[in-house]
Amino acid sequence: MEVTATIGRIDALDALRAAVMILGVFLHGAAAFMQVPLSGLIWPVADPSTGWGFDLVVWYLHGFRIPLFFLVAGFFAALLYQARGTRVFLLHRLKRIAVPLAIAIPILLPATYFIWGAGLVERGLVTWRELGRMSFSDPVLKDDLLGLAHLWFLQYLLIYCFAYAVTLEWWPKALRFTLPHPLPESWVVWFPLPWLGATFLLLVIKPEIYTQFDNRWVPDPLGLVYYAVFFIAGTCIYPARERLSLLIPRYHIFLGASVALFAVPFWVLCLSPTHSADSSSLDWGFALSVSLYSWAAVWGFLGLFLSRAKDISQRIRYLSDAAYWIYLVHLPVVGLSQVAVSRLGTWLTISIPPIVVFLISVGFTLSIALITYRYVVRYGVIGRWLNGPREPSPIGNQGN
Repeated sequence: MEVTATIGRIDALDALRAAVMILGVFLHGAAAFMQVPLSGLIWPVADPSTGWGFDLVVWYLHGFRIPLFFLVAGFFAALLYQARGTRVFLLHRLKRIAVPLAIAIPILLPATYFIWGAGLVERGLVTWRELGRMSFSDPVLKDDLLGLAHLWFLQYLLIYCFAYAVTLEWWPKALRFTLPHPLPESWVVWFPLPWLGATFLLLVIKPEIYTQFDNRWVPDPLGLVYYAVFFIAGTCIYPARERLSLLIPRYHIFLGASVALFAVPFWVLCLSPTHSADSSSLDWGFALSVSLYSWAAVWGFLGLFLSRAKDISQRIRYLSDAAYWIYLVHLPVVGLSQVAVSRLGTWLTISIPPIVVFLISVGFTLSIALITYRYVVRYGVIGRWLNGPREPSPIGNQGN
């Protein structure tokens, strides 16, 4: 079965990229209620749930969400580079990645720091004096409170795009692998194997790539290489785009396999009495299970969205446009809503269930982000930086 690539399938990948960004709101909304959070993760409120539901959500999404984002980003990077060349590619990436990052750092990070600080003061972990001086006696806070927070993915993406363009400019044959024609149907099975081997080795060397969050200004070298594997894999998928439809009848197999394989790292991190998120006894079996479930989920969700390519509506396209803005602004809003609800519960002397706080924080965040996108961002300067120019559409009731 050989299918020609269509605009619909590109729309499907764009919607997939948007989905993994918006899932970040749900992941961060659930982080406060985990029984076993990522090592080094600092949150302004902490109210562990009595069940494992929030841990399941966060740990499962954490393993494939950003890898899938970088894989799709690599695909679109190859598409743009092949269509426009080095100069336009670099200018485009500067405008869409470097400029938003440069503007977000002095605006969003101070807001996030203040909100996190207010929550930590409420919890009795720091004082206002320590926050004002940005100096903490707690070594964890000292190491992990100041950094790029959720904006780190833009830093990584900018590095990958420039490295990709410079490499192809100076070494045109690099990253251009020869694929057999026609591609066999088994391609969907064997293509991830070499990349899976690379991620497995990196996780053997440093399992903290999965189990730990480092809030830094400078990228972690092994983490940078780990996510680069997915970006490069995405650039290599682009020449085979006409055969991506082979994933469609198989996506449920990959998704089912990802859930089954995820049981291993979840048991090791959350249920086993001899391990934890900061355990030094994690071994090659843990690394292999994380690599397998991550790639199975990446491949499965890629096939799932491709299977819905013909159903991409105006509303989905609108959300795809808004997703970048949603991700940029969501973290301080999530933190603010959780701190506010926590303070309200204290003031009323009631215990608000974690699921209620989660739903309020996610709903409030998405509402604020979508309203500001519609009325402040979409047709203005910020919208042109993020997604290119957009003209107001008369079909207002369809999401434009």
